[in-house]
This record gives sequence, structure tokens and C-alpha cells, in this order.
Amino acid sequence: MKVIARKRSETTAEIVLNRPEKRNAVDFEVIESLSRHLEEFKHDEKLTVLLIRGTGHAFCGGGDLGSFHSLYSEEEALSMLRPMSEVLKQIASFPVITAAYLNGTAVGGGAELAAAADFRFSGTNGKVAFIQGKLHIATGWGGASLLKMRVGYETALEMLGTARLYTMEEAEAIKFVSKKVDSIEDIDQWCSRWLDAKVVREYKKTLFPEPEREKLFKLIDNEVEACAKLWVSEEHHEAVKKFLNKN
Repeated sequence: MKVIARKRSETTAEIVLNRPEKRNAVDFEVIESLSRHLEEFKHDEKLTVLLIRGTGHAFCGGGDLGSFHSLYSEEEALSMLRPMSEVLKQIASFPVITAAYLNGTAVGGGAELAAAADFRFSGTNGKVAFIQGKLHIATGWGGASLLKMRVGYETALEMLGTARLYTMEEAEAIKFVSKKVDSIEDIDQWCSRWLDAKVVREYKKTLFPEPEREKLFKLIDNEVEACAKLWVSEEHHEAVKKFLNKN
């Protein structure tokens, strides 16, 4: 099972990326599973927190290049980019608190996925990086717009434009990581602090109202279209070939 969905407690649910041999990379099956589980948990009236994490030593290594390398045209690229951008929209607009536990490296699309959550926790191991530029593409799931919301314009531009690898300590210093934790039990304790679900849902509506959501979703749609145009370049496909050969 590539994605595991379950309750950690009566008020906390988790979605776990379960492809440790692939660094929890996202393929079409993962996209479909994420969307379905998010829709299911959205209707759990007792839920106050949804946690997203990975198994093994990575949070998420981004898109599965082995699966997506065969996508050559803009339309073929959009067949993957649009559905995964909708997943990030689901997380960004989720009715209760969302948290990503970066139990290891979060790069490329994995960093985009983490940026969609309200909070990001990490251990001490692993790196964070928006490495899309090294593959001659831009963020394609909405990560740039979400990153700007989390860390501000200047920091987002530097993270995106340099594709630099950040340690978890550095990611915490720039406020991409909300807090480092010693174990997932620390996150369980944090999850137990939140008020009842009805109160949390009302505050989420207040702090992220419909007009702001619509504006964000439009920006994400623009990112998707821009990435699809870059996807078809020879530079991108050559970079992917080199990456796959190296690995």
C-alpha cells in the first residue's frame, strides 16, 4: 500500500506516504490515494488535526521521475501536474489544522507538499530543497505560491531561485520548519492541545477566507501552466535522463 490513512486518536488523523524504497516519491497511484483520503477525512467532524508524513528516512522525494519521465507533451505533463496541484489545494484549504512531519528529506515536489500544510515539524536529519530549477522546470504543484505564504517573498525567491539544500536547522531559522521535535510522540502531544473541531473549523474559515483561497488557487493554476510549458524543453528531459542514470 503506497499511502496509509488512519486515525492516531479520536481527534488526529494521519496520511502516510509509504514508498520508502522510492523515498516516498509521488506517482499517479499516490496522487489518487492522497485525494481520496483527504476527501474522506474532511468529513470527520471530530477531527482537529491532519498529519502528513513519510515512512523510512524521507518525507517525500518529490515526483517519481521514473514514472513521469515518459510525459513529453504539455498535455501529458498537465495530466500529472493538475491532479497533484488539486491535492495541494485540498491540503491548503483543509477545514482543520494540517501538519507535515518532515521525518527526513523533503525535496522538489516533496517540499511543495510540505509547504501546503499549516505547520511543518522536523527531526534533525534530512534536507529541504526546491530543486526543480536543477531539472530546468519551475514548481508545478503550486509550491512557489504556498512557499511565499509561509516564509515571505525574499526567502521564497532565494529558496526557489538557487535550489539550495537547507538543513533542518536552517529551515527552522527561516521559518519553513515550524519546530524541530525529538519524536512523533512530541507531535502527538502538540496535536492534543487544539480546541474542539467546531472551533478550529471556524478559525480556519476566519483566517483563510474564501476570497484568499480563490486568489491562491488561481496562482497555483498559473504555476501549473508555466511548469507544463517548461516540461517539454530538451534541457528538462536531458537533466532527468542524467538524474535517472546517476541513480
